Amino acid sequence: MLWGEAGAYAHDAYARLLPLYPGLPDSLPIVIGITAYGHCLGLTRDGWQHGPRISLFSSQFERRRQVDDVMAHEMIHAWLMLRGEDPAHDGAPWYAAVRRLSPAILGADLDARRGADRTSARLPNPAYEADNGQPRTIVRKQRVPGAVRHGDVARWPQAFRPESYDWGEPIDCPSY
Repeated sequence: MLWGEAGAYAHDAYARLLPLYPGLPDSLPIVIGITAYGHCLGLTRDGWQHGPRISLFSSQFERRRQVDDVMAHEMIHAWLMLRGEDPAHDGAPWYAAVRRLSPAILGADLDARRGADRTSARLPNPAYEADNGQPRTIVRKQRVPGAVRHGDVARWPQAFRPESYDWGEPIDCPSY
């Protein structure tokens, strides 16, 4: 009630998405305001008496469907926390959840594999000279063309929306 239409929309978004996250409770505490560091779109913290708590950055309500995407993202964190799995963006459980949920959220499969966007390559060492103690070659990570980038998986699902995506009308969201 504190956030009016924005609060109702956030609650309804959670309820709409809930069937995709078996085991999440019917409701979680959802807070709207300025998130940590002032740049997170959303944030999920664990360790509260009532389980995980989701925070939504109030500016997200400028684009209605962005709230849906942020809620879907934060619900993965909450779902993994309650399952006792690693909720970090770089963990295998996160990648598995993104692959499982992408058809329902994005409308398409997403072949996101942890570590698949970079590979090790052995290259000539530019510092090498005969007898200078430097190795002849060095190993460097290189991008794999066409692979789903980790930075995008960490920003799922927003990172996979086309530029032409209709984010919908804004929702008035008072800040406190």
